[in-house]
Amino acid sequence: MRKKKNNLALTILFLFWTSHLLGQSKIEYGSNGGEYIEVADAKIYYEEYGEGQPVLLLHGGMGSISNFNKVIPDLSQHFRLIAIDSPSHGRSYAIDSLSYIILAEYVVKLVDELRLDKFDIVGYSDGAIIGMLVAGLIPDKVGKVVFGAGALSPNASKPEGLKMLQTFSPELLPEEFEKSYKNRSPTPDYWKEFVYASKAMWLEDVWIPSELLPDIKSKVLVLFGDGDQFIPLNHTFEIYKSLPNSELCILPNTSHDVFNNSMITNPILIKFLTEH
Repeated sequence: MRKKKNNLALTILFLFWTSHLLGQSKIEYGSNGGEYIEVADAKIYYEEYGEGQPVLLLHGGMGSISNFNKVIPDLSQHFRLIAIDSPSHGRSYAIDSLSYIILAEYVVKLVDELRLDKFDIVGYSDGAIIGMLVAGLIPDKVGKVVFGAGALSPNASKPEGLKMLQTFSPELLPEEFEKSYKNRSPTPDYWKEFVYASKAMWLEDVWIPSELLPDIKSKVLVLFGDGDQFIPLNHTFEIYKSLPNSELCILPNTSHDVFNNSMITNPILIKFLTEH
């Protein structure tokens, strides 16, 4: 009986985690007339909205620009948003393998191609991890980082979250997610490879080296939900206390999907990104 309950709990966790990846909005962000830019050996898809200080939007694991459906409308009134589909994700072309540092290096090359001298980052989950690594790679270019629902390693996850990563497979994902991927991706036959490449990335021993945090020059907003299904609250405090210039925001009654409640989150983002 215990094993059946555990399997049911993992299934519910999978379904919840993937639900935000299939979100809908009136404007189909992520499929809204963006452009491709060649970066190294990959073609990366991105969309731009608004004017002002450049802000990169870095989506979550196996996600796409559509992760920010509820963020883009408000923030585009204040900033120049550059929303990116990471390589192998969304409408970007597939690359041979995935790791957080590989994806961060693609972002560094992309901002060079876009000739961005100074910019901020809003990162969600995997995007938060990538954003922190980018801040470490090019510290003089990254002003602020919103670190939304990220972690330092898989071992920092709650037991049920780690179990989900370890047992992850295409068969455990809803059929709608495979269909969505294949409808967007210019390399639709890469689906299973994409799932297993993502899993391999998630099971790397270290996502962000803990020794990097004290050297981060950017101002960082550490943003978490008090009901995060994957990351324990004490790990959030560990990250916050390790950063030399940081703010901490714990959202009440909020899950891992910290950008879902736009009425609460968007004003916090706007205030953080505009204050000096």
